[in-house]
Amino acid sequence: MLLLFLCLPLLFFGQQKNESEYYNWFDTIIGKEHTGLYNGKQYVDLDINKILNNKHAFFFSDEVLTGSVIYDGQPYYNVGIKYNLEQDKLLIALKPGSSASVMQLIYDKVEEFTINDYRFIRVENIDKKNYTNGFHQVLLDDNEILLLKKHTKSKIKSADDLEGNKQYYEYRSKSKYVLYFDQDYKGDIKSKTDIITIFPELKKEIKQFYKAHKLLRRKNPDAFMKKIFAEIINPSSKNES
Repeated sequence: MLLLFLCLPLLFFGQQKNESEYYNWFDTIIGKEHTGLYNGKQYVDLDINKILNNKHAFFFSDEVLTGSVIYDGQPYYNVGIKYNLEQDKLLIALKPGSSASVMQLIYDKVEEFTINDYRFIRVENIDKKNYTNGFHQVLLDDNEILLLKKHTKSKIKSADDLEGNKQYYEYRSKSKYVLYFDQDYKGDIKSKTDIITIFPELKKEIKQFYKAHKLLRRKNPDAFMKKIFAEIINPSSKNES
């Protein structure tokens, strides 16, 4: 029976069906647990009922969210996803509501994923000092510019209960930007100086941009970074090509 479905051509679904609809249909017919996505190990959340102030270890929410993943070369859509930032682990829930069905995907097989429309890719072999490889959010992917954001969280002890036999925790968030340009990762982008060091010919324009967009930088650093690279840096790289 499975062979029959594997042999059905994509054209069978007509031009109105896109690729994601085809894969959703296929997964529904045979069940996600029978596809290559069911290839990992069970995940146990050791912090359950120990987190204060909703400061958990996950990206965006500690609830299962809807997303997609390219896993072992195969795309999967409308998957229940959680992303643990402390451990840099991608989790999937094949059966919503069942803790036994939450699985940790094999890290090396995850090419990229989306969670609540945020896109992440796996980055390896960055040999910059004090730099962390792993999953990175894609802020800008245009021409020769790839602007990424690395999210991490670290656990801190917050309090004990009255009897002192149970500890409670909070997670603190950290993030940093990294730029891929001219076929190389440039390391962390922490300041205006870092950008000027990479693009000294644009020193004047970069300084003017920082001065004109102080409010945006303070209120929405991600939007600020995307804007400066999309409007100031990237047009010049296109002109040079």
